[in-house]
Amino acid sequence: MDYTLEKKSVPVREAVFDGCFEQPLDLDFTLPDYCPSIEKILKCRVIPQIHSKSLSGDRLTIEGAAAVCVLYIDEEKKSLRSCEHSIPYSGSVNVKSDCTDAVIMAYSKTEYVNCRAISPRRLDIHGAFSICAKIDSIKSKETAVSCDSEDIQLKKESISCSRLCALSQQQFSIAEELTPVSGSPAVRSIIKTDMKVRQTECRIAGDKAMIKGELCVRALYIADNEIGECVVTEFVIPVGQVIDAAGIENDSKTDCRLQLLSGECKLREGESGSIICVECRLCAFVAAYCPDKIEYISDAFSTKYEIDSEYSSLKSDKLIDICRENSIIKSSADTETNGISKVIDIWGEGCTATPAFENGTAIIKGKLNACILALDNDSVPFYAERSIDYLCPIKLNIEEVEHTTVDCEASVDSISFRLSGGSNIDLRCEITVEARAFENSSVRTLTKACADEEHRRSCDNAALTLYFADKGESVWKIARSYSAVPEAIMNENDLNDDELDDECMLLIPGIN
Repeated sequence: MDYTLEKKSVPVREAVFDGCFEQPLDLDFTLPDYCPSIEKILKCRVIPQIHSKSLSGDRLTIEGAAAVCVLYIDEEKKSLRSCEHSIPYSGSVNVKSDCTDAVIMAYSKTEYVNCRAISPRRLDIHGAFSICAKIDSIKSKETAVSCDSEDIQLKKESISCSRLCALSQQQFSIAEELTPVSGSPAVRSIIKTDMKVRQTECRIAGDKAMIKGELCVRALYIADNEIGECVVTEFVIPVGQVIDAAGIENDSKTDCRLQLLSGECKLREGESGSIICVECRLCAFVAAYCPDKIEYISDAFSTKYEIDSEYSSLKSDKLIDICRENSIIKSSADTETNGISKVIDIWGEGCTATPAFENGTAIIKGKLNACILALDNDSVPFYAERSIDYLCPIKLNIEEVEHTTVDCEASVDSISFRLSGGSNIDLRCEITVEARAFENSSVRTLTKACADEEHRRSCDNAALTLYFADKGESVWKIARSYSAVPEAIMNENDLNDDELDDECMLLIPGIN
């Protein structure tokens, strides 16, 4: 005889996919006519950009373009120049289940790049970049909570968790026309651009999330083509997006993020000079976690029959804390040149982040590359790159380290410098670290119970049985061994907890 179990649907967060797929990069191209010939390559940058991401059934597809920027010294004037090329890509991968309503967080990273000049006007570039994605979805898990048969005894328990009550994202575009501040040299051509977005505010109004932030654009441009004079200009563009957050509640914790998917800077001639046109694709993301409890049945027995039971594992996450912190990392670098007469630009690339715990404190460890573009004492441009290790303690309210996971990422906000003589330079890197801590639980839940009616349990027909219990014994286990009702034992002996605090004598009521 199968017992009929009443089940309840529990919404839980599930990572449907978390992984990367690699894209090769093979490029052989000739410089456009407007680019001077190459004497020496300084740096080849590959910046993969994401134009679209979509799910169709169990297939994830991400499309975009890899922007290749080569910084070099020109053959004639010995000054800094650049050339750019864009290569479209499309990648797809199977995910483990159909998740059409899921949210996709995707990002890209360069794995490696090799660049050489076959001739003063021809480049051969080989490398690879990875497209990484994490797909989160709200899945319904069923758990048994009760049974209407009188003879079956159920051990009901509950665990605290965070119910994912809202999960949403929205892609949007911005386009701005920018001019350098008054008094700055005119823009002749753009050498390179760096963009990043940072969130500054997240407000919930009804079932909407209003996310605000700033798009920071840093452009290195040539102001004088004859002497190759380079100037850095920076812009801060306010951005914001309102997205649906259906299901969000007042006491929920919200994880709001802004992500830069792609960006491009072009020059346009205006009435008063060249204008920098910025076009970007961004993504706003919100996940709201509401405090909740999951009720489940961890054990069962019958007072009449031997039973066959089946169990499954139920996993849940509880959001403990979210934090965003700034950190300063100081380092120094020897550029191994004949000195530094001028620093043209310094920027950060490839900032990694890995969570760890030391003495119960959460920390983020990682590396970043400090990229230095400068002139030596002979006014010849050179490029140097140094890898910097960092360690950043973070203020997460974590009590139980063993069952805690931390999702994190880090980005370089800015790098300032001080020349310390000769070819040495002191660096001061400002980074932002974002982290989310989850407490992970996994419990055994009853999924099926079947009575073996041919094997009845033996039971004592006495009205009361005396049992001398030891400290720490479980009332549930005692009831199981006597085919008794656990609640009846607790009521008869005025007990509130399943585990006994002291040695005692228990009265065990018989089954009528």
